[in-house]
Amino acid sequence: MPDNEQNYSRATTEYSRIIPVWKFALFSIASLGIYQMYWNYKSWKFLKEKDNLEISPFWRTFFMPIYMSSLFDKFSDMLKDEGRQTSYPTPFLIFIWVILNSICPYAESPIWLAYYLSFLAFTPVLSDLNVYWSEKSPGLPEKSLTGGQIILLIAGIFFFFMAILSTLFLT
Repeated sequence: MPDNEQNYSRATTEYSRIIPVWKFALFSIASLGIYQMYWNYKSWKFLKEKDNLEISPFWRTFFMPIYMSSLFDKFSDMLKDEGRQTSYPTPFLIFIWVILNSICPYAESPIWLAYYLSFLAFTPVLSDLNVYWSEKSPGLPEKSLTGGQIILLIAGIFFFFMAILSTLFLT
């Protein structure tokens, strides 16, 4: 196959929108929660294009604590419109996320490590969306990790383990 045809076939390959919960958790921990913001941005961008919303995904991500409830509700509405039930209590998830992100980082050792669990607020939403995407477009391949993502994961996991070790041995 000529190079230009190979490049075209790579460019048109569709990938699954499924994000395994373990991958979301790992990226959230490795990036100190920044991946949650990235996911939030991509989600708002998707909803903006899908529903022709007059919103700014950037500002919705910048003010993430204010708009998270709206994002989770939009996904819940999307799933309900498709005849699916959602199993996540949005107010409780937002409460957990806010507590883990606003109080835990300032707590004394080792309680501050609970900050790393803030990804748990996203897992019910991701689980429901993953079921939806697996039924909506079965058989699509999952995107493989890029070299940059692998480097981020290695560096982030190293930092995470160093934080745990320093908490355990320096307190």
